[in-house]
Amino acid sequence: MHITGTNGKGSTAAFVSSMLAEMGHKTGLFTSPHLSDVRERIKINGKNISRAEFCSLLNEARAAYESFGAQPSFFELMLVIAVLHFYKEKCDFVIAEVGIGGRLDSTNVLNGSVCSITGIDYDHIEYLGGTLRQIASEKAAIVKPGSILTVNVDDDELFGFIKQQAESRNAAAVVRVSEAVRGRVISAGVSGTDFIIDSGLFKGVPFHIPLIGDYQFQNARCALAIIEALIAQGHIAADSNGAARGLKKTFWPGRFEIIHNSGLTVVLDGAHNVNGMQGLARNLKFIFAGKKIRAIISILSSKQYDEMLKTISCVCSELIIVGINNIKKNVEVGSLIEHAKKYHGDVKYFGEFKSAIDYVRGSFHETDVCCVTGSLYLVGEARSQLSPAASEEKSMRASG
Repeated sequence: MHITGTNGKGSTAAFVSSMLAEMGHKTGLFTSPHLSDVRERIKINGKNISRAEFCSLLNEARAAYESFGAQPSFFELMLVIAVLHFYKEKCDFVIAEVGIGGRLDSTNVLNGSVCSITGIDYDHIEYLGGTLRQIASEKAAIVKPGSILTVNVDDDELFGFIKQQAESRNAAAVVRVSEAVRGRVISAGVSGTDFIIDSGLFKGVPFHIPLIGDYQFQNARCALAIIEALIAQGHIAADSNGAARGLKKTFWPGRFEIIHNSGLTVVLDGAHNVNGMQGLARNLKFIFAGKKIRAIISILSSKQYDEMLKTISCVCSELIIVGINNIKKNVEVGSLIEHAKKYHGDVKYFGEFKSAIDYVRGSFHETDVCCVTGSLYLVGEARSQLSPAASEEKSMRASG
């Protein structure tokens, strides 16, 4: 399975992986970026590749590249390690999340029998183009002859364009998620979302997802559409109970993840584009209605940070701009501060996350909420400091 989309592709991939594992299938999952440990990118049935295996395959991959004088990118190297690992472990299924776009992404060497577009919005426009059609065209290029494409796009004209692109690539079928997997939310809150499906193979089946946010309901439906496509292709049998268990056990860190640390309530959310920030702001207002929300934020200079800052400013009592340690990406702190002050009267700056969280801790009330967002790199740094063992513990619990 090959999954792309402006937002939601990682969560969708995690949902599919968990469902297939609960249905009894050995499933490899390749995602990016990682939050704290590079091995997070390569999992089988929810468990990271071991350190020993990772190092062994890294040496094997490097030797292969050196033998013909090539210099792979970091992402390409991780993909090769993942493919080798899944092959050696004889996985029944492999799910690959696209890094950027689709057409020129390294993962496009893979031949997905089911491809998925989880959504189309503006991001990476310097690579993908400045219009939704251009972005959609890049993402639709993951379609392979004979594959089924599932699409989660509301706009009729844009869906029609994607369908045309897929058919020109000889897709066997194009499935619109909103029509094939209709559903209703029964309840939603800090413990996740309960919903029921009204169409398709899972009609009448109640589901629970622990991932928080209204957009996770959409991601879960995207995942169910992928499962239905696998069933239609004859790769798996219908298993409503397995699907329900899989969705219920899915764990995907850094996506509206709530951590309690020494009296602090912290929301970690890797929203890194305008659409993602809009979803975060909407759900902060819903989940924490009436509470004081303070945001610690950093945004890469390549992003539409003016609109992102405008969006998050509407729901926060304070904006705290921080630098990000140990990354090569460009963060123009001065510009972030300048733009933040356009939309908020209380803006502060700290050079690193630790100083920012110490400041928040010194003036925190028990009803307050601290939200760390703007970049998965920042969320990873925050998660390592606030909950260093959480990832391994929850990953093991989710897959066990």
